[in-house]
This record gives sequence, C-alpha cells and structure tokens, in this order.
Amino acid sequence: MIVVINKEKLREDITRAGFSITSLAKKIGCSKAHISSIVNHERNPSAVIAVKICEQIKGQFDQYFFIESVHNKKQRKEGGR
Repeated sequence: MIVVINKEKLREDITRAGFSITSLAKKIGCSKAHISSIVNHERNPSAVIAVKICEQIKGQFDQYFFIESVHNKKQRKEGGR
C-alpha cells in the first residue's frame, strides 16, 4: 500500500510546479476528487498515480510517498506478533 508521508509538502510542491489540484488531475488523467482525497490523506494512491504525480511535479517518490507493507501494518495492529 502506498501512503502519503507529508500532505503539506505534496500540496506545496503541486502549487510550486504550477498546478492546481484540478489541473494536475487533468494532466495525469484522473478526477479532481481523486487527487484531492490523496492529498488530504482520505485515500491512498495507486503506484501508477503516485508515479504520475511525481513526474508532473518533478519530485522524488520518497519525498511524498511511502510503500507500507500490508503484512507489517497487520502486525502493528495485532501488537507486534
């Protein structure tokens, strides 16, 4: 699962690259609602969308996103077993 590390930095860099949420969504071929929900931590991006965002804003994947293992997440919820 891919999660956003720092939504403030992501939003700032989208703006710095000259995009609004709407224009970025159009550029990468998805809805404004989808990008907005990713930036606001309401939804996790697919790998394809995360990479497209990085390509458009000319940023490194690991500045904005983290690949979290579903297995590790489950272990944390169960108390580290």
